[in-house]
Amino acid sequence: MARTKKSESVPVRIRFKQLKDGNQSIYLDIYTDRKRRYEFLKLFLVPEISQEAKERNANTLKAANAIKAQRILDITNKKPMAVLSDKAKMPLIDWLNEYAEFGRKKGRNSLVDHVHAVSVCLKAHNPRIKLYEVDKDFLQGFIEYLETRKARTTKKPLAKKTIAGYCGYIRAALNYAVDLEILGDNPLLSFDWASIQGECRKREYLTIEEVQTLINTPCRSPRVKTAFLFSCFCGLRYSDVKGLRWKDVIEENGKVHLELRQQKTGKVIYLPLSQQAQKFMPEEKGNTDDSVFDVPTLSDCDHVLKTWTSKAGITKRVSYHVSRHAFATMTLTMGADLYTTSQLLGHSDVETTQVYAKIIDKKKVDAVYMIDKLFD
Repeated sequence: MARTKKSESVPVRIRFKQLKDGNQSIYLDIYTDRKRRYEFLKLFLVPEISQEAKERNANTLKAANAIKAQRILDITNKKPMAVLSDKAKMPLIDWLNEYAEFGRKKGRNSLVDHVHAVSVCLKAHNPRIKLYEVDKDFLQGFIEYLETRKARTTKKPLAKKTIAGYCGYIRAALNYAVDLEILGDNPLLSFDWASIQGECRKREYLTIEEVQTLINTPCRSPRVKTAFLFSCFCGLRYSDVKGLRWKDVIEENGKVHLELRQQKTGKVIYLPLSQQAQKFMPEEKGNTDDSVFDVPTLSDCDHVLKTWTSKAGITKRVSYHVSRHAFATMTLTMGADLYTTSQLLGHSDVETTQVYAKIIDKKKVDAVYMIDKLFD
């Protein structure tokens, strides 16, 4: 009788840890290369005392399984970065200089100084690493090195924001290599970027009512108003709105969607546009390579937003990026699950989207306390 083939063990399993508050913390049990490690996902199951709690747990488990599937893919596909050109064998420092020169030609003069600062640190840490050798393990080691460095002027350890910025330039340089078909992919896109900055800062957002108020409030710059409200209803970053071309706007069977590569992450996203989002697009289409929106600089946009939101009676500190937060919180408030919302935002990891779910949970808690005050 033939022996039954032993099934391969699963390298990643979902586990649960009971907490004192009654919730369960979800973590991954990862076993690779004869080593075991645990990854806590910052996702939690709550006691199922209501139908709403059951639905929330179902969405949380869906998010956890999506992360698990990604980790299994990372392990299965653990291999050298896809190399498409011999230029991938050049030192990373040299490639950073080419990326800086590209930025200078585009008028981004500050990029040259920032990349130079990164190169100085890289030269001290690992000057010989090749472009194709850069992976998440390298980046983690570089981060640990940066945490030992001190700022030149204050002599204090580098701020987490500075470290995150340095790593961001390396990620952007790899995106540039992918665009030029030197590399086949960017392995840093799936890195846990939130871990670099530590505690997440409070994210300002606009409620549905506040967005409606802004729609009804005149703005001295119509082009800023339309672009900002467009982002509120689709979640695009300023850089992607500014770079949006009419060739990225696809109309099929009466439906409109966008297909574009995000400038920050290099990830291509497919983004359906709601009727509300389309209302704030120009009525007349331009040529395929024409910009959809004529927006000023980011600093000019934020200046206009300050006076416009103040005129609308909104006391929150609103920058252009708050439009993205508004879209995320509105989407979750209307019942979308975490995984779907993460795909709409173009997040590389569902964990990044979890912060918006926490905002929604806080709003629900505040609503309950408001009832208490009414009958107090």
